[in-house]
Amino acid sequence: MTSAATAALASEVSLEARLEQIAAAGYPTKRDEAWRYAPHAVLDRLSFGLPGTSEDEIFFEIDAQIPALNGPRIVLVNGVFHEAYSDTTALPLGLDLSMPDCATASGAASAAGSAANSLANQVDSGVQLFADAYLALNAAFSGDGVVVHVGPGVHLDTPIHIVMISTLTDTHNTSCSKLAIQVDAGSSATVVETKLGIGSELVGANTRTTISLADSATLDHVVVQDVPSAQVHLSRTEVAQSAKSQLRARLFNLGATYGRLAYEVHLAGEGARVDLSGLYFGSGDQTLDQQISVVHAAKNCTSRQAFRGVLDDESTGVFNGAIEVCPGADGTDAMQSNDNLLLSNRAAANTQPRLEILADDVACKHGATVGQLDAEAMYYLRTRGIAPDEARRLLINGFADQAVQEVGIEVLRTWIAQRLGHGNE
Repeated sequence: MTSAATAALASEVSLEARLEQIAAAGYPTKRDEAWRYAPHAVLDRLSFGLPGTSEDEIFFEIDAQIPALNGPRIVLVNGVFHEAYSDTTALPLGLDLSMPDCATASGAASAAGSAANSLANQVDSGVQLFADAYLALNAAFSGDGVVVHVGPGVHLDTPIHIVMISTLTDTHNTSCSKLAIQVDAGSSATVVETKLGIGSELVGANTRTTISLADSATLDHVVVQDVPSAQVHLSRTEVAQSAKSQLRARLFNLGATYGRLAYEVHLAGEGARVDLSGLYFGSGDQTLDQQISVVHAAKNCTSRQAFRGVLDDESTGVFNGAIEVCPGADGTDAMQSNDNLLLSNRAAANTQPRLEILADDVACKHGATVGQLDAEAMYYLRTRGIAPDEARRLLINGFADQAVQEVGIEVLRTWIAQRLGHGNE
């Protein structure tokens, strides 16, 4: 956790200093492997500014698009917390939520706001070096952020829902948001991040989430990116796991003209485990970009990566996945797979699974496939009287639903299936 001195320093960082950091970090280009397939001409049109208020009627335009999950809901519009749209009443014991310009909401008998507020410093540690300008822009223009803090020994039965909505503003077209999630020792929770948007204009969202799991903590993390097709969504998640902690993440990259999900996990404690899987489903001229990295820095840690892409029309799917086994991380057990289904001869899948092993006594493997619909399976269905379009739909659903069915929340699972055109399956 960030020290009090660093916290004080972070609060004093001026916008001028932030702008200098942005310039120093520099914007990525096609020469940067992690940004090789990004539409840089579109990214150059994004404009940034300080967060501002939004019109109240915005929420009514999008309310029907938000999955109706039981449990607390926090809504951010262009990076600004909206108390009227959110539901932080009757929080379960041991859950603290901290939002800017709002008293800390707590499910404890006595408010633990100071602990939750201190966690915000995980998202922004003041003067620092940034990997690229977009990360620096997030630090400059995202305000105070939202903090989710699950106290020690707490087991939450209902999901915590974070809804981020992006719209066009009068001064700039791109908003920044940040979220910190802390799960204390021996606790368990589910957090769902739903990314939505309004409008047919070019609008951008730049979001950053940091997750800290203490010893033996467990987190289910579901991310659904489904902004309109004209928008750009840049998402970055950074996870630090302590000993025997467990993370189960399910990532769905569906909307945006350019949808980028970067997910980085650092297994820092012995016996930590992470299970990552995801689905990207592209059509039109979408580019859906997955940048996944797992670092094994401790002994006897386990990681699983399984991502699937369905790509139609002229869409492009990107999977850049890395497993890094550090010196001394003996007993590592890591697997990675990326499978892509092309529905058009104009669609493209760019997959790059990578292993870097600097330790002994490890079990690591990876693989990737790119293919089209199975002709024999199509023939089998046709011979049983199933029409071509229906046979095609069944095969696509069978491929994609392996990821969808892994979502543990029935309402959300149904919502995603309907979004993909699977009806009530």
